Amino acid sequence: MSILKHIELTGESPDSWARAGQAAVEAARETLRDLRHIEVTRLTARIEVDGSLTYQTTVKLAFHVERAGDDETLALQQVEEIISDEPLP
Repeated sequence: MSILKHIELTGESPDSWARAGQAAVEAARETLRDLRHIEVTRLTARIEVDGSLTYQTTVKLAFHVERAGDDETLALQQVEEIISDEPLP
């Protein structure tokens, strides 16, 4: 069974909304594995003092949650143990 977690990020670029979206995805890839889905939720721009635009793209990203049963990291199980303060079976 697959579990996905969703996060929202906003990337910026002086060039375009597409590049701002790419910046957000690239930043996420630095710390997240197994990205599965992207949804563009907002396109905005900031007008700078000199009149230029800074494009901003907000995206929702979904990634696979690793579980102890997946033979990968035990981080999720360890967090659950800390929260419940009792070892999990």
